[in-house]
Amino acid sequence: GGPNIGGGGTAVQDGSYERQLILELCPPGGMKAEPPPDKLNQFARSVANLNPDLVCPVLLDCLEEGQPWIIRAKALCVIETCMKHGQKPGATSNAYTDFFHACSGEIAPLANHSRTQIRDPAKRVLSLMGVATPVSGFAPPPTAAPPAVAPPAPVPNLLDFDDTP
Repeated sequence: GGPNIGGGGTAVQDGSYERQLILELCPPGGMKAEPPPDKLNQFARSVANLNPDLVCPVLLDCLEEGQPWIIRAKALCVIETCMKHGQKPGATSNAYTDFFHACSGEIAPLANHSRTQIRDPAKRVLSLMGVATPVSGFAPPPTAAPPAVAPPAPVPNLLDFDDTP
């Protein structure tokens, strides 16, 4: 047989290194809803050498309902980076994309999130997976936020290409 790709090597495979890496990319504080660019670029260069089985569950934990929105937004940016840069050289598929595709049910609802900082990266991630973005406005999900959360003033959506000038 060939090398055992799924099994742990002699290095410590408890996931603590990967967890620390993700938590540094997705801190609860900060002004921006994206990870620090220098850290994200460094992660993009090393992600193909990390173990997706240790990285992906930490990212999914960051997306869970109780997490602050800013952590969820950053985690989606990191997931996008995993899918763009995570394919091992010579591999026929990207293990990160495969993992998140299997969990797309947890990501899809975020594409209809009330915050664009979560909605936009969620749509990009779903698009990378080839999963259609769920259409909002027909059947509201059971966890839909009450309409009272609407912003007081209309905010121009710079990403909306449907508006004609």
